[in-house]
Amino acid sequence: MLFSLQKIIWFLAMPPASLILLMLLGMAVSGKRRKLGRALILAGLTLLYLLSLGPVADLLLRPLESAAPPLLALPVAADAVVVPGGGSVDLSWAGAPPVPNSETYTRLVKGVELATGMKIPLVLTGGNGEPFATTLNDADVMAEAAYALGAPRSLVLVENRSRNTLENSHAVRKLVTGDRIILATSAYYMKRAVIMFTRRGFTVIPAPTFHLVQTRKGGPASLIPHAGNLARSSVALAEWLSLAWWGIRGEL
Repeated sequence: MLFSLQKIIWFLAMPPASLILLMLLGMAVSGKRRKLGRALILAGLTLLYLLSLGPVADLLLRPLESAAPPLLALPVAADAVVVPGGGSVDLSWAGAPPVPNSETYTRLVKGVELATGMKIPLVLTGGNGEPFATTLNDADVMAEAAYALGAPRSLVLVENRSRNTLENSHAVRKLVTGDRIILATSAYYMKRAVIMFTRRGFTVIPAPTFHLVQTRKGGPASLIPHAGNLARSSVALAEWLSLAWWGIRGEL
């Protein structure tokens, strides 16, 4: 219950929910404190506009995604490939089995490629990180997708209880006997993941994927707000806040 409550608070602190709350607060106080109310509403609208711009989203994401370069060739040696879950899609309403979401699937494809190419274990880690929204465990869903992608069942290890990066790292430490792992996960999230897995005694080879920043053309069109850019900005802000939070807790 506490974990679910923390998640809900977290989502409320991120755009667009936080911006809507800021503007609602401005509307609520504008009757008695007109200038303050207008300032809060203007601040919410300004932030909403800026965070919906591609250059702003890229500015927030680029330092995160630059933490590790792409892994373009198979490493000489490693004991396992680790793929943390990033969400699943429940398709029971359509009469279909669940599938990894686009971010998780991108991580998984890279993980399967590396594990099968090197013939080393593929460790899929992640339980239910959103218990208020779904009953799925990411690792179980990833496992079925991994088999469909051609990963031999004998190579796949499934850990379906951990709910966040810290728990992922502790759980994988119990599963993998060696100390050298390849970590296949989203580029924006790699910095935090590498630190946490390193603190468990692993030597981590980053294999970043699901990059959200790309080379883009400039011009007037870049000043048009877009929902996709707001989503990317929200991802970046969430990751920066996560780095601060886990740093304060002494886990980074």
